[in-house]
Amino acid sequence: MATNVIAYDNLEISAFELKYLKELKITNSINNHSKLELVGLLPEDKGETYIYSTEENTPIEVHYKDDKGNKNSIFNGIISSVKVKANKDVYYLYVEAYSFTYLMDVVKKSCSFQDVNMTSHKLVKSVIGLYSNADVVMNIPNVPIGEFILQYKETDWEFIRRIISKYNQGLFSEIQTPNIKLFCGVPENLEQQDLEINSYNVYKEIDTYEEMKKNYLLDANETDYIIYEVQSHKILKLGSSINFKNSSFYVSSVCNELKQGILCNKYKLQNKRGLRQNRLFNQEVIGISLDGQIIGVKRDRVQVSLKIDEGRDSGNAYWFPYSTIAGSPDGGGWYCMPEISEKIRVNCPTKDEKRAFVINAIATHSADKPDENDRMSNPDNKSLKTDSGQEVKFTPNGVLIECNGGQARVNLNNDGTIDVIGQKNINLACAKGLSLRAENQLSISAVNGIDILCESGSNMIMTEGDEILLNGTRVHNNG
Repeated sequence: MATNVIAYDNLEISAFELKYLKELKITNSINNHSKLELVGLLPEDKGETYIYSTEENTPIEVHYKDDKGNKNSIFNGIISSVKVKANKDVYYLYVEAYSFTYLMDVVKKSCSFQDVNMTSHKLVKSVIGLYSNADVVMNIPNVPIGEFILQYKETDWEFIRRIISKYNQGLFSEIQTPNIKLFCGVPENLEQQDLEINSYNVYKEIDTYEEMKKNYLLDANETDYIIYEVQSHKILKLGSSINFKNSSFYVSSVCNELKQGILCNKYKLQNKRGLRQNRLFNQEVIGISLDGQIIGVKRDRVQVSLKIDEGRDSGNAYWFPYSTIAGSPDGGGWYCMPEISEKIRVNCPTKDEKRAFVINAIATHSADKPDENDRMSNPDNKSLKTDSGQEVKFTPNGVLIECNGGQARVNLNNDGTIDVIGQKNINLACAKGLSLRAENQLSISAVNGIDILCESGSNMIMTEGDEILLNGTRVHNNG
């Protein structure tokens, strides 16, 4: 690290040719992108040239050379804004830029992570891996996620920041490399620096302590929120470990700024516990319903392929609880699970997606010309139908129980009649007695014949030839 003073004329800006660097400010803090702001005097022949030559994702680097001529990078990122102010033949260039991590904070995405055995490291790296030459250093527990995780209308930066907040850790942007580099959690592999400071400011954030203690971190201490503000000629990284006042502190905030032509480096130092972050949630998920379809059913739980995950592998899908119409603690109530491929919705009632459950989907069926076969043609009729053809209908005329399009059917009619119809056999059996009784008349008819028998061996046969045959060990005729 540099200990010598860095002056304005020793600083170089890669993307622009400047006659004079008037202003420079670089800030970096936990869970935020590092930001660069600079003002410089342009050569007269450049004028508005940089307005047109600076394009989307144009990289920029700020560096200096040490006593040995080695280049040392202070900032790497992409330009977000460029402006030229002209006064006659004097042109001033105004530039704003962000660290390369900003590339992760542009596009809002929606997808789910349903494999409860996926580890926290694998989850984060699967997101970071979408960016070219991106690097991430994991300093959070490498444990299975153990729950349903949803990225919903979040950028990848917002999503990862929220995920690692489960472990009360934050994101640390590395700005000395020309690519995306992140530390998830306080950096552990940075060499500890000695810092000799004669003057400093120290204060305690009591309000932050109270908020964290009462809402997020029960083991928080007031000393965690004692902050030292120091200045040094050394260039330190965010998250660096510092030996200060015979104790270990960590850099929680960085500000490099040109003042009177000299680069002044201002740092905030805290103990490691003070760098812990509060748990973050995605407020966008409250009350949402995500379309999907059933791919697995087990007891009162279902596996779902979500529409937002189209084209992704749905293996090891999460087992969601399924919302039934009614249920009781003893297992009673309504039990009717959806069919495979049935359309459903995943509902998130709170800000924590792990509480999501599956509910029925809104019907998408429509009929331009409703007919008698359209179940929705008459709202007075209620029905329950399975994919295999079983159906129960409740109509103003009665109740119809039907299998396979009418192969077997029972009608319970409002006029008191009951129709039992089968395209093949109808079997009536009971363990004890079976009674058939009519107040007026009992009719039994058949086309070919009627056979009434007892398992003891006796029977009565009525044939189609007008014959009645009686068989038994004894036959009594009272006629």
